[in-house]
Amino acid sequence: MRKLPSLILLIVFLTACTAPAAQSGIDTPTHTATVPGVSLTDTIPIAPPPETIQAPTLVPNPTTIPETRLPPERWQEWPIVPVVTQRAIEIYRSGQSMGLDGRAFSKVGDCQSVKAAFMGYFDIPERYSLGNDYAYLQETVNNFAGHFNTDGQAVRGGFNAAAVLSPLWADPKACLAGENPLECELRISKPVIVIVSLEVWWEGRTPEQYATLMRRILDTIIAHGAVPILATKADNVEGNNSLNLTTAKLATEYDLPLWNFWAAVQPLPAHGMDTKRNDGFHISTDAWSTRSFTGLEALDSIWRGLLKAVPASSATESLVLTATPGTLATSIQTPYTSAVPKAGTTPISGAGLIVFGVSERQGHSYTYPGVYLLDLSSQRTRQLFGKGVRLQSVSPDGKYLLVSEGSALYRTDLDGTHPLTLTDALFAFGNTDAVWLTDGQIAAVVGQAGKTGISVFSVDGKLVIELPASATHPIELYPGSNSSHIYWENGTCNAVGVCQRDQSWVTSPDGKLNQALNSLSGPQLAPDGNLLASADASPTTLHTVIFAGGGGYSPHPSTLPGNLLVDYAWSPDGNELAAIVAMRSDYSGKVSGYRNFELNPKTLDVREYTSSSWMNPRVLWSPDGSELFWIGTTPATGGYKLGGNLVTRASRQVTDLGAAFNLTSPDYLAVTNAAWLALP
Repeated sequence: MRKLPSLILLIVFLTACTAPAAQSGIDTPTHTATVPGVSLTDTIPIAPPPETIQAPTLVPNPTTIPETRLPPERWQEWPIVPVVTQRAIEIYRSGQSMGLDGRAFSKVGDCQSVKAAFMGYFDIPERYSLGNDYAYLQETVNNFAGHFNTDGQAVRGGFNAAAVLSPLWADPKACLAGENPLECELRISKPVIVIVSLEVWWEGRTPEQYATLMRRILDTIIAHGAVPILATKADNVEGNNSLNLTTAKLATEYDLPLWNFWAAVQPLPAHGMDTKRNDGFHISTDAWSTRSFTGLEALDSIWRGLLKAVPASSATESLVLTATPGTLATSIQTPYTSAVPKAGTTPISGAGLIVFGVSERQGHSYTYPGVYLLDLSSQRTRQLFGKGVRLQSVSPDGKYLLVSEGSALYRTDLDGTHPLTLTDALFAFGNTDAVWLTDGQIAAVVGQAGKTGISVFSVDGKLVIELPASATHPIELYPGSNSSHIYWENGTCNAVGVCQRDQSWVTSPDGKLNQALNSLSGPQLAPDGNLLASADASPTTLHTVIFAGGGGYSPHPSTLPGNLLVDYAWSPDGNELAAIVAMRSDYSGKVSGYRNFELNPKTLDVREYTSSSWMNPRVLWSPDGSELFWIGTTPATGGYKLGGNLVTRASRQVTDLGAAFNLTSPDYLAVTNAAWLALP
């Protein structure tokens, strides 16, 4: 038997899994405690930990052949620290060709897995010491440095197995349309190992429901090439240990490692439970220490076992994305004609057409059902282009569309007729790969031989200029670009619609300006070209609109109520900015709705309209500036549907036009690009 140190956490003690305490990370140390083999600095007074905890011996260089497991029903006798399984080796081997980060691991869990409670201090060398007996763990700490003291997209207070699978709980700023927190975390971090530690029990949840959700979680992680490590929990809130038993059954069924945290806390007073709270769920200070240390041991054991079985390859493959041009003529639907109003509809003051493109999330990728027109007078929606065609942009005069199919970019009339091919080399992987400039020319991201650049075309398809090349990788363009300033995003894309944005840039066609907008994100130039609206690039100021000159100079912030700025658009005259701010829990990350504002950039006066609940919302201005339209996604029976609200600015009267769309799907639908046009 060995002496296992009890770690003293460097956290503000978690008061509850349903309260936002301890979500801010690790504060300045105020107290120091020393235990055998480990010294840590704490922020609060704590009771002395027990001297030792007896646990099975860990071999620093574990075998790749797992021990013969006892049946799941005897999970309480399973070892605390797992060894790698054959299935884990197979997953790891397949993941080596999927572009994963060998120095990244992720956590999936609730408040017991946030950085302030679980392993966060391993990213702060001066706040811990492993001692001689456990010095070998430092290699694992070094390898995964930067991923301990961080909360990824799949860790939030209040998360459970259902929440991590729902787009309603995803961060709208970091995640793609329709991504749930788990998919978002896997895409961003690209981990090789994922520790899954769920869940909080509540009345009505059955082990069968839990198992169904957990299978979806495990299938998703494995499909991304990452190795899951399952974990038992210390509590028995359900009364019969059914969740831990179910977790053990899943580990056996999938042949995956299981970190038996329950066994680790059994030698502790009250088996690691907090007797002062007496709620049967929260664990003690000693248990927090044990949780972080044995979690590190589990990570170390599986990582070493994987490396021994599948030596890391020194070769790295670069992903070259290619798209095949389509034949737009086969996708054009019946040309637009004014429709008869739908029976029973209430007349609205607004008129015109809203043209919009749609994406549909299927598994881990996106398809594009087509381009649609909503006639506000008749309140009817019809399809303009068929499957595979994407709306890119609309000309400033509202007469032409830019649409793409594969790597082919077309200019068409408003009704979809008379397509003109502009280029067959469009980098069609971002959200907006081509935009109309305010002077009527067209900028597009083009890609050849794995590299991308920005080219400017005339309205008749002639190449005007290629922007100066740089070491960056343009992936999409921002509306509002003009002949003097073209705004674009640097980043990487793994598939159509699956891109990671890194930084916003501005470039002038004459080559005199080519710089990163370090403090700005998602720039949109006002129609008169004098003001630039942007979100703050800082992750700590998520509801701030910044106004600056066209080059991003002299930024002036304006803070709006709410939590997260998700969309904004200039009025046609450039005198007002409409903005949508999410009402997002700082604790759980769940979005409960959206607040809609109108902001005057000169006076900074703010006007608020009725809140809305559309997911992935976008805001549009009517051509005359008298009305606003919010369009987005909402859950529907068996899936999702599109809808929107129209508001008259003078009266603030709101009209629900959800029924006018009639677009539903079992998969997540989202509006990619949209524009409000006057009737032709």
